[in-house]
Amino acid sequence: MNLLSTYEKFSQAHPAKGALAAFRQAGYDYALKKGLPTRKDEEWHYTSVKVLADNSFLPSALNAVSPAHDTMVAIQKVLNPEFTNLVFFNGAFNKTLSSDLPMGLNIREQSEYSEKFDDTFDALNGAYSETPYFVHVTKDTSVEKPVNFVFFTSNESANAVMTNPRICMEVGARSSVRILESHYGASGASYFANSVFDLQVGDSANVIYVRVQAESLNAVNIGRTRISLGKHANLESLAFSTGAQLSRHNFDLVLKEKGSTSQVLGIYAVQGTQHVDNTTLIDHAVGECATHQLYKGILDGSGRSAFIGKILIQKDAQKADSSQLNNNLLLSNKAEADSKPSIEVHADDVKAGHGSTVGQLNKEELFYLLSRAIPKDKAIAMLSYGYLSEVLYKVSDERIQKWLTKHLDEAFARLHLN
Repeated sequence: MNLLSTYEKFSQAHPAKGALAAFRQAGYDYALKKGLPTRKDEEWHYTSVKVLADNSFLPSALNAVSPAHDTMVAIQKVLNPEFTNLVFFNGAFNKTLSSDLPMGLNIREQSEYSEKFDDTFDALNGAYSETPYFVHVTKDTSVEKPVNFVFFTSNESANAVMTNPRICMEVGARSSVRILESHYGASGASYFANSVFDLQVGDSANVIYVRVQAESLNAVNIGRTRISLGKHANLESLAFSTGAQLSRHNFDLVLKEKGSTSQVLGIYAVQGTQHVDNTTLIDHAVGECATHQLYKGILDGSGRSAFIGKILIQKDAQKADSSQLNNNLLLSNKAEADSKPSIEVHADDVKAGHGSTVGQLNKEELFYLLSRAIPKDKAIAMLSYGYLSEVLYKVSDERIQKWLTKHLDEAFARLHLN
């Protein structure tokens, strides 16, 4: 596999010891044996990663460079002064560009690793992990500002690079924190960003987690988020995707203690030949928990989307309450949306439902706006924007709403609505 061809060189240039060395080797062995997924694999039926097999991507650590002036300007533009920004340039933590850490939040190199991987990309990330980080929020702590993990990728050396950032975060019991994971890249740059974010939420903790993927339109972004909720924990999450030529986000949520609740949201807007894939697993390991999931997307041009969602209600997870809905709006007759929601129930006292829709704009609503002398392109934009912003405003934090609105505005400015 092309993506593993530089592993030996990477290992020699950035040697590791102990647990990290074993973790890297386990990742390499798994990825080498498993190989890249194909559309014959059920979970990848709607998404091809052939572009990763056909092109060479150099691990960014093998040609570490500092951001050029223009790149620095681009990074500064995406940093929100109202947030605590932790900046990673080409996968490496950049203290100079990052904010000071707030009280109760600590970051250090990870020291313990699981050598079990969910798929090839999880393993590939492990194989090329230079410095995986562990972030901890102490118990009984309310972090004032949203904490924004900013990942910015750029081809400073003209090589198509590959980055593999890995974050493991633990939120202590009864703590409150808003976590943002945002992915950007230099305009027009070709690269492969492959990230893993693990989040453990303690008992009675309250967490908002938002992942924004606004990469270069020539990039490939593969990301995995794994979240586990403790007793009476509460989660609001949103996956927001508007960038990259090809993107896929795996979102895995485990409700492992009774009394936890979660709202799982998604927004995506694609154009041209962009392809976005959202694959989710909501695992009710115990009963008396509630999850409500809503993903909505708009597709213009020849854009494609895939949504594969699964709700798993385990045996004896009685009184589980779970819903799942995926809605897609096609703005072009060349756009295509594939949707496969599903529920697997092994308990008998549950409340569960799922569904999906694929359709076009409401003709009556469009006619109403046109009859009020609103130009067709503006009318389509207004209806489409309202369609997605409904999800955005389900996030309870106003500062995050404002930040997401800016990203949605930028995405709509690129759409060619007519």
